Amino acid sequence: MKVTIFTPTYNRRGTLPRLYDSLLSQTSKQFEWIIVDDGSTDDTEEYVKSLNTDLFDIKYIKQKNAGKHVATNVGMKNANGDIFTCLDSDDWFYDYTIEFIIEEFKSNKEMTGFIALDTYQDGSIVGEKLPEINFVNWVDLRYKHNVKGDKCYVFRTDVIKNMTFPQYGNSKHMPPSYQLFEYSRKFDFKLINKPLKYVEYLSDGLTYRIKKQYFMSAENYCEYRKFGHQSLPNIKEKIKNIILFDISWIHTGLKRKLQFKGITNKVLSVLLLLPSSVLYFYFKGRVR
Repeated sequence: MKVTIFTPTYNRRGTLPRLYDSLLSQTSKQFEWIIVDDGSTDDTEEYVKSLNTDLFDIKYIKQKNAGKHVATNVGMKNANGDIFTCLDSDDWFYDYTIEFIIEEFKSNKEMTGFIALDTYQDGSIVGEKLPEINFVNWVDLRYKHNVKGDKCYVFRTDVIKNMTFPQYGNSKHMPPSYQLFEYSRKFDFKLINKPLKYVEYLSDGLTYRIKKQYFMSAENYCEYRKFGHQSLPNIKEKIKNIILFDISWIHTGLKRKLQFKGITNKVLSVLLLLPSSVLYFYFKGRVR
């Protein structure tokens, strides 16, 4: 059994050595490392091509800058492992991670994916621990159990590689949870309260710039809000989602082709345009 480690990267030459060192330290080398370079202008390519590939396969793919979601589609398409996980270029693994992942899938042959913990460098958990439930739908985990904060997601490759991200207009970002909404329509995750990954949030990373994406990637965000809407568990979350949809929709100039399709949601979207407009100008003022 083999793991595909997918790393999307953009101008992260400075953090890739730490990630690479964590791969060298793995207690199991049953993995391949796929790096999709999203148009870096630093010396990422030269660095990757200088790496020793004797212990595990390294595949480097460079694309025109299009966003992490497009890079993820490329990574999934090129994955040859039985198991697939994303390791961002500013994150790194615990030394037992690959061995643990393989053993989990070997001992749970019907499992299609699991969620484990991310930690900061000091070992403290990002967000909350997972509830003591064996299997759970991601939508329930997020909205009923209120578990927040990044986590480590691991999938069976043949399940996840067909759940590709769409692309609308010139948007260069699609929330990763688009894929989690799609996965949750068919499957539940196993929950594992074990840290597998260290994370670092850099000031120029996507996490810090998320509200900016409401505007920079407005068309993708409109489609994302519509895609996840039917899965939301209650009216409060649905109203919130429509307001967030409206914020991005306003930025597109209220393009008719991006509207909600159902009459109820379409009417609610129009009725909520006034409070959404207030938030639109508030958020826009803060992200300049």
